[in-house]
Amino acid sequence: MWRRLIAIYQKSTMSLPFTLEVKRKLFHFSLFFLLLLQGFYPAWSQPPSPEETALFREGEVLLEKGDFQKALWRFQQLIRSSPRSSLLDETKFRIAICYTELKRHQDAIRILKELLDRLPPPDRMIQIFTLLGDNHSRLKDRLQALHWYGKGLFLPEQSHDELKRKIRELIDTIESEEELARIETTFRGTYGGGYAKLRWAKIEKARGNHLQAQKILMEIGKDYPSMDYWVQAKELSEEIPFRTRPKYNIGILLPLSGPSKSFGERAWQAIQFAFKEKDRKGEIFSLILRDSKGNPQEAERAVEDLIKGEKVMVILGPLLSLNAERAAKKAQQLKVPMISFSQKEISLEKRDFVFQNSITPLEQVQTLASFGIQELGLRTFGIFYPNSPFGLLFKNLFKQEVTRLGGKVSGILIYQEDQTDFQQEIQWFLKIQNTPKKEALFIPDSHHRVGIILSQMVAHGIKGMTFLGIHTWNGPGLLSIGGRGAEGVIFVDAFSPEDPKVKSFVEGFQKEYRRKPETIEALCYDGAKLLAELILSKSPSTPLEIKEELLRVSNYRGVSGLTGFSENGTTIRKLTLYTVKNGKIAPLSP
Repeated sequence: MWRRLIAIYQKSTMSLPFTLEVKRKLFHFSLFFLLLLQGFYPAWSQPPSPEETALFREGEVLLEKGDFQKALWRFQQLIRSSPRSSLLDETKFRIAICYTELKRHQDAIRILKELLDRLPPPDRMIQIFTLLGDNHSRLKDRLQALHWYGKGLFLPEQSHDELKRKIRELIDTIESEEELARIETTFRGTYGGGYAKLRWAKIEKARGNHLQAQKILMEIGKDYPSMDYWVQAKELSEEIPFRTRPKYNIGILLPLSGPSKSFGERAWQAIQFAFKEKDRKGEIFSLILRDSKGNPQEAERAVEDLIKGEKVMVILGPLLSLNAERAAKKAQQLKVPMISFSQKEISLEKRDFVFQNSITPLEQVQTLASFGIQELGLRTFGIFYPNSPFGLLFKNLFKQEVTRLGGKVSGILIYQEDQTDFQQEIQWFLKIQNTPKKEALFIPDSHHRVGIILSQMVAHGIKGMTFLGIHTWNGPGLLSIGGRGAEGVIFVDAFSPEDPKVKSFVEGFQKEYRRKPETIEALCYDGAKLLAELILSKSPSTPLEIKEELLRVSNYRGVSGLTGFSENGTTIRKLTLYTVKNGKIAPLSP
């Protein structure tokens, strides 16, 4: 094209009576004007100098030959010598290509984002999006790769075939249904979100879970009918032998995005594990997952969608306390039973459809205070708590319960949530030890913070004091940080993976997910397994019948101590007291 334009220009000016120098300048100006019309140079730029052009061309030749390191040096030299060159953006783009091929992916990403800030034309923008996706893909950051590939699909009047191919190839490498579900949730409604569902359906079909695969394929037809892989989804659906749909739709409501995402994912694994034990092929239960997003309004909307849209007969969740009230109120209003895992005690005027499988703060302080006074003979207690709503709640409940049982709270100290030096507070505890009374100290905080406090206590010579704690003590920080200071402490929880009574659950879960379950997994597993066993044994046909059967449960032997539910839906369980003995957490025998 350029040769044709130049030839036209030369033909039109050859006969004009200009000097050779005037003709040369006029030619350069006209060529610059033509390039400007094509969008190659910014409007404010001057044409590149012969030196800039030579360096750029040398870099291009080396790039075409695949000598990326030498090409990179040429392009970098051009930028160093001519930082305001009209070839700057073109040079930076080629530098990004060199970085990509040299596996300097973070450098490539940095350069490409700089180019995006300069608002390149659509054809170059789609190339930048593609390269950003490639670099994130090679860094194994699949979500970011899909994010950039997906952005390219929104550019109009551009070919999208290559981007779609890259999205499909990336998703086809994924074997984890949890990751595929996360991708579908993150990119719902987009090309990548639907293809993740198709990949998920293929995996379920290969495992023999035909009903689950069929369900997913039906959702693709409903939500992604315009995508080019819908034909592939239809063909896959036709290959699956026809069977009746799962008899029971089970709603699952968990935080799968936002700050509590990791807790939601852990709970989801435990729930799936429980149902797989009872329904390996997914032929009886259909688990319909919704993301509460850690938002009360979103949780309430999700409950309504699960009940009215998906026709679920029961809901497991929510997990977070801030979502519990509104979600429970909606379930109660629509008369579908809900088993919440939130610690918050749900206060509704009527809540006969709302059940809870959680460890409430009141249960914990009642167990601790009762054991301390009735079994250990303690009468005087101190409270050392963090300056937070969580700490204040436990402080008030513990003080109230100790007083109710005839004990006395002799002193209360507060500390800041991020505090790590407790020297001043320890001086107060040293004064207490000089008095003849037998003292216990209650600390409602995490195992990491308690470990710091205990290690400093023992370093200052605090001895003979009984330390009492809640379920958040049950973690590695208690032993690794607390050291000798943790020996003999007493805390309450519903579950410990070291307990021989839960060995089968712990080993099975660890084999499936390559990590040990904790209390949150035990609670969610118990709620899901109890529900599955109830449905399999009683065959309830309506939400009302499920509610009535849940109220009849008694003597259930859950790994979290769950035995059943009271008339108002709260958990019936006996919490376990734990201690540290010889550097290990073990159940306490009164």
